[in-house]
Amino acid sequence: MKAFKIESKGNVAFGSVEYKSPKSEEIVVSVKVLGLCGSDLKTFHGDNPMVQYPIIPGHEIACEIVEIGKNVPSSLSLGERGTIIPYTTCGTCPACRKKRFNTCSSNKTLGVARPGAARPFLTLNYKDFISCKGMDHTDIALIEPLSVGIHAAGRAGDVQDKKVLLYGMGIVGVGILLELKRKGAHIVVADISENKLKLAKTLGADMAIDSRDPQFEEKLDRFTENQGFDVVVDAVGAGTIVTSALEKTAVAGTVVFVGYHSDTIPFNSKPIVSKELNVFGSRNALLVDFMGAIDMLKNNPKLKDVLVSKRFPFDKIDEAFVYWDQNRGSVMKVLIDLQEEDR
Repeated sequence: MKAFKIESKGNVAFGSVEYKSPKSEEIVVSVKVLGLCGSDLKTFHGDNPMVQYPIIPGHEIACEIVEIGKNVPSSLSLGERGTIIPYTTCGTCPACRKKRFNTCSSNKTLGVARPGAARPFLTLNYKDFISCKGMDHTDIALIEPLSVGIHAAGRAGDVQDKKVLLYGMGIVGVGILLELKRKGAHIVVADISENKLKLAKTLGADMAIDSRDPQFEEKLDRFTENQGFDVVVDAVGAGTIVTSALEKTAVAGTVVFVGYHSDTIPFNSKPIVSKELNVFGSRNALLVDFMGAIDMLKNNPKLKDVLVSKRFPFDKIDEAFVYWDQNRGSVMKVLIDLQEEDR
């Protein structure tokens, strides 16, 4: 079958990969819709430190079961719709022993550290399949990125009536915003895209500010009454945000870093120590976060209408990367539609 590969920085190609029949506890799914992730775009640009080329990208998946191994539970059936957990777990490392499977020390995320889902069929262990009965393929393809946002929001702890500064209004930022609002936070969103700032207001942000605004600092100070933010979340993944996030956090506040970056930055621990900050990383998502994303989409049936920027057929996926690259300020999510193919 045909698969899409990122061969090296900026170089892509279609190639042939083998269709694998399922082993006893495996299933084969037909990939129906694939979402392109920010990590995929970073891979395309050669800026993803987790990737070794060549790589088949893709881990935001809407799929249907087309083949079932002999020891797969009868609760799963042919034609069942769902998504998959794209992370691997060893079960024995310190993270797994703490049930923080999302950050397993030997994790190999689909499409990042192992071949991904940019192909018509994918074989996987049935335990990685999450049933999404009654949901359409578009909603299902949005589950994984929103779950990452939900997980990041959870890392901030109790946010009821707290003031939060969120850098970045990509789809992970959307998940963070909606989850923090659900938990009672007052949120300022900072971005450089006018379209994304408008979306933030539409989705409930108390304030949305262009971080290049000459009055950016003054507006933040007014919002917090010069006290700083209880929580600052970096959903951008840029070195310049690190310093800013630490500066904007209130004494005894919390900082959550979600995005990866490859920048080398000078680091000063003074704001962390002097303000006794809680500094957390946030990686991937847990099953409970996936279930939260499913609820989020069911409770917001029109969410997909504002999140999906453009769709491309699978044979035009290379054009999808170029389109996203040229329209970063306006693109929220690009989806790839796959057609049924002979096995």
